[in-house]
Parts: sequence; structure tokens; C-alpha cells
Amino acid sequence: MGNPFLDSSREGKSDYLTPLCSINKFKVAKLPVYNIDDEIEGLIVKEFFGVSVITNEIKKYLEKLNLQNIDSANEKNLPRLVAEKSQDLNDPEGAAVARDIMVRFGNRLGLMLLALKLGEPENRKARPEWSDEHWQYWADVKDIILVGGLASGIFGKILKQQVEYVFSLKGVEPYNILLYDNSSQVAVLGCASCIKEQNGVFVVMDFGQTNIKRCYISKCDGEVSEIHSLTSWPSQNMEWEIKNNDEKLRQAKELHSYLVSSIEHAYNEAKQQTNIEPGCEIIISIANYAVDGVLNNNRSGYAKLCMLGDNYADCLNYELSGRLRKDISVKLIHDGTAVALNFRNRKDTVCLSVGSFFGVGFPETKIV
Repeated sequence: MGNPFLDSSREGKSDYLTPLCSINKFKVAKLPVYNIDDEIEGLIVKEFFGVSVITNEIKKYLEKLNLQNIDSANEKNLPRLVAEKSQDLNDPEGAAVARDIMVRFGNRLGLMLLALKLGEPENRKARPEWSDEHWQYWADVKDIILVGGLASGIFGKILKQQVEYVFSLKGVEPYNILLYDNSSQVAVLGCASCIKEQNGVFVVMDFGQTNIKRCYISKCDGEVSEIHSLTSWPSQNMEWEIKNNDEKLRQAKELHSYLVSSIEHAYNEAKQQTNIEPGCEIIISIANYAVDGVLNNNRSGYAKLCMLGDNYADCLNYELSGRLRKDISVKLIHDGTAVALNFRNRKDTVCLSVGSFFGVGFPETKIV
């Protein structure tokens, strides 16, 4: 059976994820196991899991965690600080609270995955856009690769442990949860694999909902020899639903200018640090279902960029070619696909990027 979440490009050479693959709006109408976290029943995934949800939960326990001095600018670091606190031998009470928080979200991840695995009637009814084929795909999946900030280190280990625990309560064989050590760079490595030139320095970007990761890589004889991370920029103008078209266009132009500047700065930094003119190919992972440079106009804060032209990659090519005085070729890749490209040809496998929201990728996706 083919993957019902994939479609082919217009040329038929590459595969692309359809928006149906998203699990962020999956409603867990019926919990597969009760007396673990019953309050999430009836909620959609993005309401009970993700960086902002976890951060807000942590903020309820700052005093017990002895983390009272965290200001708003550093709130984004709270999940990492909680993971560190769980190992604090000098504060056993704070460590226990930290571990309880991580266990809670590991249980929620387990409940979500078990609901997908079982495909019970109540949950199928709550996801009418999925056919039996879509549910069967999740039933047949064997391996799930967790990547992203929340899947790193001790937090990732507890997520895996609790997923297995939740499945055991139901007596169901769990997905084989695989953790990836270098998860912070996994999307960059996937993008790098799409660069056709065999040698040189190339700019690679990751446009996320929270941050813009800026990198350049060095290739030698077709292999990536080095990855250099540059300072990340905070994502801007990520509001999704803007009803006023004039305001939406204004923000789209502002976002475009910001993105172009982030790429141009990365290009010039790479040139300055290596004394080598970076190549014309620029590969960008983006939190949007991009197809041949065309963005999906209903998904993520990047959707508003559709107002600037039919093909956003062409918009970037035009702007950057003028600024950098050379013919630039930008390739946009859905962020989940960029992650999955690191695990090409694995069968019965789903990649889940655990961050602001869940990103989904399939290693069988063919990108030319």
C-alpha cells in the first residue's frame, strides 16, 4: 500500500506531503486509556502538547522548581531548564517536580500515539477527512523517530519511556521509539542532502514558527564535511489568521523583507568566515506544505507570503539574485520532509519533530 499522505509534484519526479498528514489538529475524542490524563479528552493535539503548552504548565510550578527568577525573555528555555532540574541532586524536591512535568507530557504523547495506532470509531469520526487508508497507515507504522528540542536528552528519554508505559497499559505493542542524538541539526542535514553541487560552501536555513536557524555547510566530493551554525533569528509576523487583507499584505511584505535579510546575512557571514563565495543553491526548510516553491495559503504564519506571488521560491530568487549579484536558486522543503530526508528509504517509519508544534515526515518521500 502506498502512503496516502503523499502526493506527486506536477512533474511527477518528487513527492510532497499533503496537509492531511498534520496531527496538530487531531482531536482525541476518546482516550484509549483512562486515569492517566483524562482532562485532555476532547482536545486537539496542539491544545495539550507543544512548547507553549509545556512552558505554560512549567510556569505554574516555578516556585517549587526554584526557578522563580526566570524573566519573559528566557521563558523559551524553561523545558530545557526543567530537564536539567530533574537531575539536580542538591534539590530533590525540585527534581521530583521537574520529572513529574516531563512524565505528564510523556503520557500525553503516549495517549496521542495510541489513539492514532488504534483508530477507534470515536476518533475516526472526529477526523472525517481521513479515510480508512489513512488510519491503516498509522496502524501499520513500526518505527517513530523523535527529533527536535523536546526530544533531546533526558526529556526525550522520558517521552520514550512514558509512550511505552501507556501502550503497555492497553496491552498493545508500542511503536519502536527512536531518539536521534543530533536532533538540533537534523533538518539542516536533510536540506544539505538536496544540494546538487559536489563541492563548496552553501547556505542552509530552517524557517520555523519560533526561530529561524541559519547555517552554512561545506561539501567535499559530494559529502557534507562541516556544518556551521550561525546565530538564530527569532521568527516574526507568525500570526496565522489575519482577516484584514491590507494588514495581512503589510505583514507579508514585512516578513518577506525579514526573511531575505536573514538569508543575505547568513550568506555574507559564510563568505566572511570561509573566504569562499557560497554557492548559488540555497535550501530552506519551512514550516509550510511547500510544493515546487508554492506555499500552502492555509498553513502556518508563512502562509501570508502567498500574497506576494504564486511561487514564493521565485520571489526569493528574484530578490536575492539582485542583492547578492548572482543567479540564486532557492529550494523550499516542508520542515517535516527535511527531517525525514536523513532517514531515506526506511520503511514503516514516521519522523515526528517535537517543538512548537508536531512536524511530520516520511522517509519514503522522494525529493529530486
